Amino acid sequence: MEKTVVLPIQSETQSDILIVGGGPAGCCAALAAARQGWNTILMDECGMLGGLASLGMVAPISATKDRRGESFGGIMQEVLDKMHAFCTDGERPGAEHSMPSLLGLTLLDMLHKAGVQVHFFTKLVSVERNGRKLTGVIAATKSGLRRYCAKQFIDASGDGDLFANAGEESVFGSEPGVYDRLIEAGLGRLHFDHSKYTCPAPGAVQPSSVMFTVGGVKEGSYAQYNNKRFTYADFGITREDFEKLPYANQVGFEENGDYLPLPQGRFLIFQGARPGEFIINMSRVTEINGADADSLNQGTLDAELQILPILDLLRRLIPGFEHAYLIQPSARLGVRESRRLVSRRVLHGEEAINCVPMQDVIAHGSYIIDIHDPKGKSMALGGPVRCSAYDIPYGALVPKGADNLLVCGRCIGVDHVAHSTTRIIGTCMLTGQAAGTAAAMCIRDNVEDAGALNVSALQHRLIADGVRLHIPGENDRSPEIIPDEEI
Repeated sequence: MEKTVVLPIQSETQSDILIVGGGPAGCCAALAAARQGWNTILMDECGMLGGLASLGMVAPISATKDRRGESFGGIMQEVLDKMHAFCTDGERPGAEHSMPSLLGLTLLDMLHKAGVQVHFFTKLVSVERNGRKLTGVIAATKSGLRRYCAKQFIDASGDGDLFANAGEESVFGSEPGVYDRLIEAGLGRLHFDHSKYTCPAPGAVQPSSVMFTVGGVKEGSYAQYNNKRFTYADFGITREDFEKLPYANQVGFEENGDYLPLPQGRFLIFQGARPGEFIINMSRVTEINGADADSLNQGTLDAELQILPILDLLRRLIPGFEHAYLIQPSARLGVRESRRLVSRRVLHGEEAINCVPMQDVIAHGSYIIDIHDPKGKSMALGGPVRCSAYDIPYGALVPKGADNLLVCGRCIGVDHVAHSTTRIIGTCMLTGQAAGTAAAMCIRDNVEDAGALNVSALQHRLIADGVRLHIPGENDRSPEIIPDEEI
C-alpha cells in the first residue's frame, strides 16, 4: 500500500542550468555550460566529484583516443593534461593509468575556477514538470528538502534518475534480438576465448563490481596471468583443496567445473599510478539493478565480501603478489548498466561496430564492444569496432517527451550492445561536454525544444572548444577499416 508523507520545502535555489550527477559526464557538462556564461549548479549525492571514476576507482580512463591514437580532445583532454601536470615523475596518470582521488580534486578545481556551484550531499527525490517542460527538482539535503529551479536540466546521474523521475521512457537490460544482431555483425564471441556464447534471455544486464587497490606488488610478474581463465590444474591444486578455503561456495566463488571459481572467472589486474600499485577488477555480482535500492544494497554487500578472498587468492597464486596489501576498496559499487534513455534517436550496436556516419554526430567513441557476461563467469563478449571511431548522434541525448532536458554519460539512448562501449569514461566525458554546450546554446538562442537546436552550430561550437569531431560531408575522412585485434 502506497503511503504519502508531506514534508516542507526548506529552501529554493534558481539557476540557468541544473545538472544531476557529478561523475565525469556531469562535470564536463557543467564546465561546458559555465564557460559559456550561464549560472550552473551541479548536484551530487556524495562528497567528491568523479563518480565511479573516483569513488568507484574505475580505471583506467579509456576511450580518450581513436584507434589511430589521436585524442578526441575537448574538456576530457584538458582534464587529463591537468592531472599529468600535477603529478611527480614517479606517477603515471592519464588515459592509461588513472588516479581516482586526483581526478576528483582536479575536476573540483576546474569547476570552481569556472564558477560552477557544486552542491555536495544533495540527492534527487522528485521532479516537477508542466507539460513538456521540467520546472524544478526536489532534492534531499542535510537541512531538509530543497527545490532547484532552472531553465535547462541535464541528467548525468548514470542511472537515469532524473529522466526516470520526470516520467521519460527508459529500458533496462538487453532488448529482444540484440544478441542475434551482435552475432550477425560477427562479434558474438568471447574475448580471447573465441568460443560460442550462449546468449541470455532479453532483459539481461551486465554485472557489477567493486574495485580495490593493492600495493607491495613486484611488477611485471602478473602479465601472463592477466585477463585469462585458469583451471585448478594450472595452479597444481585440486577442487578439494579449494573447498577447504573459508570463502568456497560463497557468492562469486561457486563451483565452476574445472575452472578456478573466481567471481569474474578470470584475473583482471590494472597497473596503478605508482610503482607496485595495482587496481584489481575481479569482483562480480550478477542481476543487479543499480536503480533499485534493495538490489543495489545487496549487490554492494556481496561484492565487498569478495574483496579479501580475492586478495587472498592473489597472494596464494600469482607470483609477485605474495606480499600484496590492501590500500583501499572503492566507496561505490561499479554498476555497468542500469536504465537507458529511450531517446529520439537510439544508437544501435551494429551502427557502432560498423562506424555508420551520423549527420548529427556530437561525439566519437572507440572502445571495444565489451559486454561483461550477464550470467556470471565467462569472458566478456564482443570485440573491436571496425573503424578508427564511431559516431554518437545528438538525438541519443534528447528525451522524447521533455523539451528542456538532456542526458549524457552512461544512460544515453543506446541499445544493450552499443552501451557496452559508450559507457566508458572517456566517451561519457565527451557526451557530457556536448550536453552542457547544447543546454547553454538553447538558452542563448531561445530554443524551446532542445531537439530543435541547430546541430551544425553545436558541432562547430564543440570543434571551436577543442573537441575533435568529424562531420559527414564536411570535415570527415573516409572510414578506415581496421583489422580485428586479438581480443
